[in-house]
Amino acid sequence: TISLQQAHFLGFLPSMGLSYSLPRLRGATGLYLALTGARINAADALFCGAATHFMPSDRKDKCIKHLASCHEDLSAAQVKAILDDFSTSPTSLKDKDFKTFRSPPTFYERYTAHGFTDPTHLEEQGEAIQRCFGAPGSVEEMLEALRAEGSPWAKATLAAVQAMSPTSLHVTFELLRRGRVATLEDSFRVEWRVARRLLFDHSDFYEGVRAFELDKDGAPAWEPGPASRDEIMELFRPMGEDMPLDLSQDHLVKAHRALPTKPAH
Repeated sequence: TISLQQAHFLGFLPSMGLSYSLPRLRGATGLYLALTGARINAADALFCGAATHFMPSDRKDKCIKHLASCHEDLSAAQVKAILDDFSTSPTSLKDKDFKTFRSPPTFYERYTAHGFTDPTHLEEQGEAIQRCFGAPGSVEEMLEALRAEGSPWAKATLAAVQAMSPTSLHVTFELLRRGRVATLEDSFRVEWRVARRLLFDHSDFYEGVRAFELDKDGAPAWEPGPASRDEIMELFRPMGEDMPLDLSQDHLVKAHRALPTKPAH
């Protein structure tokens, strides 16, 4: 189990409701993961609250079958008891070989191919993460806090952040600031609004794909960072009524039914 937020490497933003879920992780972990793209393993996910159980692949299917065989309605406590029975410690897979990737591997695969069962770094660096990401008022304050921290972890984190799209960093910071108090539906709506403007009005996403997935030179030529906060706020401005985002259940069901059932010829 390895997870990371790679949006910044590609000059984009956290999506699919992450602006809602990340701020609700333990302490300042969500903002740290969102702004740095730091890789976490299963132990990290358990520590920060992104996961409740760790289950090896060979146990997952058995667990699903067991849950499906329970005909009566299960309480939350009963479901948890079943998950507990099939779960194990992430460190029990320490000697497991990681999967073999295609050749040449994508940037994502290169980034995640090592350290499959590293000890959780979120717990080890928890206090430093809180100092640097706990209450910054801006991206600039976060960068200054990392410089002041001065540890090897802080220096590596600072270098990673400074290599990312400046626009994406500022957008993500504002997304998570809003996400702390937003509903899930509002978070989806804002993510869509900002993503649409980034794709149509900015080039960083296309440059990130070129640098890390196509040419794989790892040297993106990002746009300069925003000259003012007003530039970032403009990306969040509500869209006109001619471009509504319908998140109602009825709309989603209708959209699903409208999908073609057979490939077009």
